[in-house]
Formats: sequence, C-alpha cells, structure tokens
Amino acid sequence: MKKYLFVITLALLISVNTAYAENAMMRFGILPVLDTLPLQVAVHDGLFKGQGLDVELVRFASALERDTAMQAGQLDGYFGDLIATYMLINKGVPMYIALTSWRTVPGFPMFGIALSPASKDRNLDDMKGRSLGLSKSTVMDFLADKMEDQLGVNSGHFQQIEIKRMPIRLQMLMTDQIDAALLPEPLLSLAKLKGGGVLATADGLDLPLTVLCLHRKYFRDGADAYIRFILAYKEAVKRLSETPEKYRQLMAETCRIPKPLMEKFPIYPYPMPSLPSDAELEMVEQWMIKKGLLKENIPHELVLSPLIP
Repeated sequence: MKKYLFVITLALLISVNTAYAENAMMRFGILPVLDTLPLQVAVHDGLFKGQGLDVELVRFASALERDTAMQAGQLDGYFGDLIATYMLINKGVPMYIALTSWRTVPGFPMFGIALSPASKDRNLDDMKGRSLGLSKSTVMDFLADKMEDQLGVNSGHFQQIEIKRMPIRLQMLMTDQIDAALLPEPLLSLAKLKGGGVLATADGLDLPLTVLCLHRKYFRDGADAYIRFILAYKEAVKRLSETPEKYRQLMAETCRIPKPLMEKFPIYPYPMPSLPSDAELEMVEQWMIKKGLLKENIPHELVLSPLIP
C-alpha cells in the first residue's frame, strides 16, 4: 500500500485562518441513525461553517436510495457501512473513506440479536435452528457471521431469513412470526422494552462498522476541504464527549429515538477520526469475496483517504 502523503496535523496551518475566500459546498447523504450524530452536531453548532464549509445533510429513508444518489453523482459524500462502501467503490464511485464514524465499543451496542416475546427466555443452545431475520449481502449479514464466531457456534446455527425492511422485521419479531432478528439500536432496546429479549450484541467485536466517505475531488490541491471537514468533525466529537446531555434532543430528533427511550438512552462515545486498518479492510474484503460480492481485493489506496485524519 502506498504511503500517506501528509499527516493531518497540517490542519493546524489552516485552523488559524477561519476566513475563506469561498465556502466549499458538500451534499452529504445520511441515514437517520445514531452513527451520524457528530455530523448533526457539526451542522447544528455551525462547526462546518466555521471551517468555511457549506455542508448539507441529505437524509434518506433507506440505504438503497442513498447509494443510488451517490452513484448518480447527486452527492459529494456519504455515511454508510463498510460493505456498502466497498460495493460503491467497486462500481466506480470516485470516493475515499474519510474516517471511521463508528467502531464497536464494549457497553455501547450498535447492533444485536433481539428475541421475540415468545423466545425471550431462550438461550443460545435453544436458538439452534430457529429463525433469525436480517438483510442478506449487507453489514447485517457480515455481523451475523462474526457474531456466530464470537458466540462459538457453527456457521448456520440460526436459520437466516431475508427481511430487508427494518420496520417489517421488527413487526414480525414482536408478533412472534420470527424467533429473532438482527437489529440496530435503538430498535434493539425498543424490542426489549416491548417484551422481547436480547440474545447477544456486537459491541465486543472490535471492528469498524460505519464510515464517512468523500468524493475524491476534496483530496486534490492539498486536500484543503478534507482537512477542514476533519477539524469540524473532531470538534463535534469533542463537544459530544464533554457535554453529551446538551445534544439529547438533537439526537432524539435526528436519530429516530422512540419516545419511550428518549430520556435514558445513552449518548454514545464517538471515536475521534481515524481510518480502518489494512487488516480490517482485508477481513471485510475476504468476507465479501466469499459471499460473491467482490471478485477480488481492491487496492487500499483506492479505498482509503491518502491523508491520515
């Protein structure tokens, strides 16, 4: 893999000058999920504007709609999981991973296996051969395999059933039409609140799961816009860490926190900007090749930012 060209400490040379000749415009595609809260804070608090960036967060109802817009050139950047990111880059979308927006942190599950009310007291052995709702060829599929490894069960322990639409998956779970479902937070907590259970969570996997990507044009001419984007994002993460409760209402409004969970749902410890490691990318690529989603590895210099955030 080629060496990185710069270290982002060069950003200090830019941060001392907040007057920019022209604001850089960015249309950034997102989903209304917890991983995007630092982006919401950066927009809400004017942090991007303070760095001379005009960032518009374009909200999509589904990953498919977001990916279609990115392929069509309607977006300058996007939030998504590593599986979707690789699929877009493989289709020729000219973007780099700018930073990891979420990686698994013990005690703060972003995904987990929820149990139906009828199955809430079943243990791992009891669940052998029982139905698990998820979406195939996605990060959910990837997590299901990794969680089977973590739980120490054989591949195929669960009978995986394709249910792409999340609301339908949750409804089928809560009406006992399926025994279990792989769900993101806050739906995982909502399922438990409504009488279901939680069999296992993915918080102990130590994996990068979601990333922010930017069009390659932002990495040209010294990557000025990328550096300013990182500075604003870092400040948003810092503010969330120092005064999390200040952003509870913003989280509830932009990340679809159900009303019964609004007061007590934790505000997560978002990571400072970093890039996935070569080994982590290799693991994702090999899984995708095994699943037939990629034909071969993609050189990491075509995937990762050429600068270290």
